[in-house]
Amino acid sequence: MSNTHLKKGQKAQISFEIGSKKHIMDTYIIEPDSDRLTVSFPDEKKEFMPFLCEGTEIKAFIYSYTGIIIVDSIVLDSPFNGQFVIEYNENPQIIQRRKHTRVMFNVDFFLQQEDGNIKTQTLDISGGGVRFTSEVPLTANEVFNIQLRINQYEPMIKAQGIILKKSNYRPNEYVLEFSRISERDRNRIIQKCSELEKEQRKATL
Repeated sequence: MSNTHLKKGQKAQISFEIGSKKHIMDTYIIEPDSDRLTVSFPDEKKEFMPFLCEGTEIKAFIYSYTGIIIVDSIVLDSPFNGQFVIEYNENPQIIQRRKHTRVMFNVDFFLQQEDGNIKTQTLDISGGGVRFTSEVPLTANEVFNIQLRINQYEPMIKAQGIILKKSNYRPNEYVLEFSRISERDRNRIIQKCSELEKEQRKATL
């Protein structure tokens, strides 16, 4: 499998052992290459730096748009300046494909910027991301914090995602793939999709 599913900003959960104890650490992809991934090293986990030196065997759980990619890996470059490099095997051990239902749903969708939000309109949503239109041109691989309200009287869903641009889309059409989202908010979206799907099915009967 190629690494075309891997994008900057995606979560990569690292599992490793110290003695007989297993540890898990959340990192995020900084740069995907053909045979390696540069990932962030969280400041609050500095005590693990001596145990993640070059050659250390690890397991990486990469949360991509298509599912969770599980890779047996090793550390190629030890942690330094808030990042380190791990091997990416093009034959992942397991791919657990997500079966998120994508459902048509039109609502305001906000991409956050320092100089003001970009207001866009969703076309459809799923637990994995949002397809939307934007009058402001966007660039593939841009990372945004987003806000989305799926029910009128409920709090906004807040997440982070990466912009994907597919060749068969209209010029102003994009996908934002969630790279950071709480399980609670993801489940809220999945529940909303289920409700919408039932409503749309009833409408066709």
